[in-house]
Amino acid sequence: MADKAADRYDKKLGEITFRESERSAEKAVDDLNIFISEAIESTFLRGAARIEAIKALRRTLARQSASAIGDDSRASYYSLRREAGGLRILDNPLHETRHGRNDRPNRPFLEREDPDHEVWAILDKADEETEVKSDPEVVYGVDWSQKKYKTFYSVPVKANMVQLGFLSVNNAKVGAIGGPQRAAILGMARTMALVIAAQKGPEFLNTQAAYYRASAGTGTVANTTEEVTP
Repeated sequence: MADKAADRYDKKLGEITFRESERSAEKAVDDLNIFISEAIESTFLRGAARIEAIKALRRTLARQSASAIGDDSRASYYSLRREAGGLRILDNPLHETRHGRNDRPNRPFLEREDPDHEVWAILDKADEETEVKSDPEVVYGVDWSQKKYKTFYSVPVKANMVQLGFLSVNNAKVGAIGGPQRAAILGMARTMALVIAAQKGPEFLNTQAAYYRASAGTGTVANTTEEVTP
């Protein structure tokens, strides 16, 4: 009798877990679709109105990314710019938090000050190659005991090899960022890259791509930024 009761309990628990996982996946897809819808709206605008819409879209990206992960989450979108020598800076983060969190990003990332930080390796990777990191995994620059989060997922916002920005989401609970959430965040990052790339135009993108290819063996890249301009 005890074994049968235990089996029923395990089955019930499994069903509950499955339903929760299914709802979480559906929520992540809903948030992705909301972001895509707003991104599409920006393509109907011109000039200054389009530029302002794209700037506002960065805030939406942070909001929907945090929402896709759920409670106890924070999402941050960093603009990318370069110094005269080509070294990268990630700053001016736009962030959003969900229930249980009210912390914010506390510093920019400067390649000249910390060239070995993991953010630069993430930017250099193909976006689909980035992985979820969780406590107690050793991560350069992360002291889990001092963080309000225990897992994070960061992805470059880029058009092919042209780097445009950086999106990072984290959560207070290990396991909160599963496959569906990761896919939704990646989809949002790619949508943001598409919107910026479309605004920048092929001449800008091809010029930057040529610089990236030429600098592959030298470690220097042309001055570039994701900041949208007319």
